[in-house]
Amino acid sequence: MGQHATYQRHAWEATYSVDFTLEEVRRRCRTLADVLVARRWNCLVAYDTRFLGAHFARDCARQLQAAGVATTLAAAAVPYPALELVLEQKRADCVLLISAGNLPYWQNGMIVLAPAGVNGVIEPAADAPVLVDTSFPSADRVEMATIDLRPPYLEYLRSAIDIELIRRSPLTVFVDLMAGSASGMVPLVFGEGSQAKAIEINREPDALFGRQVPHPADSALQRLRKLVKESNSHFGAALSADGRAINVVDNQGDLVRHYELALLLGQYMVRQYRQRGLIVIPALPLELADAVRQWEARVGMSVEQVADPAVRIAEITARDRSSLLAGITAGGELTLGRCSASPDATLAVLALAECAARGGARLHDLIHKAMGA
Repeated sequence: MGQHATYQRHAWEATYSVDFTLEEVRRRCRTLADVLVARRWNCLVAYDTRFLGAHFARDCARQLQAAGVATTLAAAAVPYPALELVLEQKRADCVLLISAGNLPYWQNGMIVLAPAGVNGVIEPAADAPVLVDTSFPSADRVEMATIDLRPPYLEYLRSAIDIELIRRSPLTVFVDLMAGSASGMVPLVFGEGSQAKAIEINREPDALFGRQVPHPADSALQRLRKLVKESNSHFGAALSADGRAINVVDNQGDLVRHYELALLLGQYMVRQYRQRGLIVIPALPLELADAVRQWEARVGMSVEQVADPAVRIAEITARDRSSLLAGITAGGELTLGRCSASPDATLAVLALAECAARGGARLHDLIHKAMGA
């Protein structure tokens, strides 16, 4: 899964009933339709678990189809990385996602992934008309080809890790889905009959995300920490609503610092897969920065501490993603260059599970060993 940087991300987010309205979404659909028709591109329309997301997606699909765009609608909410896989496998020319990423529940938006070099994809002209009637369609009114995006994404995840090692290991992992779109993914990857167990919490869709910001970096994760500690599980992980960011809890119920997570997995990629490359982490306070530099010298690895890790990670993966061992942003978006050029929280959980299974230890001990090596 290369997730090539040849695709650009165009995004618009707005507050419900203030700027995010049916009329405004349709005006922006008009612009997108013109771009797609002119280039003869087809489009996949998808959505997350956000309020009315499925209805807006169906309406956008209908608008695009009415304009002459070959359009397919996702059959269910899916995490963002699954849509990047669609483009990587060339199953669509363009993706329209109805989502505001991990912003608060009172916002929604439109995210377009399209080939590079096209500007103004969803920026409407002042007089841009809507395409069809003003009624808001229910699910049974839309005659639209649909596609289940979960099976190919699950197949990719299984291929990216040593799933048989995990299935043979008596692991227990808690996964907090924050009512987001990655629900069910980790247990499905483990599969039936696995000794490893993935226990999900906050997995049921909630259009308002429990009135919380659906991003683990903005949450204390008290319930997750309590469950992991009391059960002495191997670790716990909270995934953002869009499936890109992660926050991890060790078996003692303590939050794992993002840079330690990147160092652990980077070192694992070197030892297990003989991969060579960089680890990219956010710039740290002086004392921690010095400790990381000492760690570099001790283990013979290279770590870059940068103010904007996302930009640096994108630069590296655009050239050669395999030269990135692990990169993480301040918000917990973790990229493993061996598998992907983009952050994927579900993949990060599975990589940690593989690391724990191979190391035969719980996460606290794994980090302690990695940092003290």
